Amino acid sequence: LKTRLTSVETKLNISSDVFLVLFHFTGGKVAFSAALTFNTEYVQAGPSELNLVFRNIITNVGNVYSSNTGFFTAPVKGVYFFRFTVADILSSRTMYTALYRNQQRIMLLGEYDMDHHVSYLVGGVTLQLEAGDWVNLRLPGNQRLYNDESNHCIFSGFLLFTL
Repeated sequence: LKTRLTSVETKLNISSDVFLVLFHFTGGKVAFSAALTFNTEYVQAGPSELNLVFRNIITNVGNVYSSNTGFFTAPVKGVYFFRFTVADILSSRTMYTALYRNQQRIMLLGEYDMDHHVSYLVGGVTLQLEAGDWVNLRLPGNQRLYNDESNHCIFSGFLLFTL
C-alpha cells in the first residue's frame, strides 16, 4: 500500500509540473469548453450520482480539462468562472445537475416541466481555486440529460485572474 501511495504521489507531482509548464507555455491563458458526445441521445444516472464527462472538446487552452475524467484542474491559484448548459426532454419529470469543487457541492440546479419539449438548465459561478483544485459536473441519481449533434450540453470555464 505504501509503494502504491508513493507511486500515486509521484504521478501527481509530475502532473502538477506538467500543468505549470503548460500554463507558462500558453502565457497564463486558461480556457475550455466541452460538450457531451451524442452517440446516445440520453445520459442516464443509476441510483447514485454520475460524474459527467464532456468528451467533445471545443476549446482547451492550457490543457486544463480532461475529456477522460470530466475534471477541470486549476493550474494556478486564481479566480475562475465556470458555466454549464444541460438539457432534457421533460414530460412530468425533473432535471438536476450539480457543480462540485473538489468534494464540495457548490450548486444544484433543477427544473420541472410537463410540456414534453426540450428544457434547459444554465448555471454559472465564479470560484477562487488553489493550484490543483478540480471542478466537475455531476448528474444526481436517477436523473438524465438529453443531447444530440446540436450540443445541448456544454461545460466551460476560464481563468479571470491569478492570485
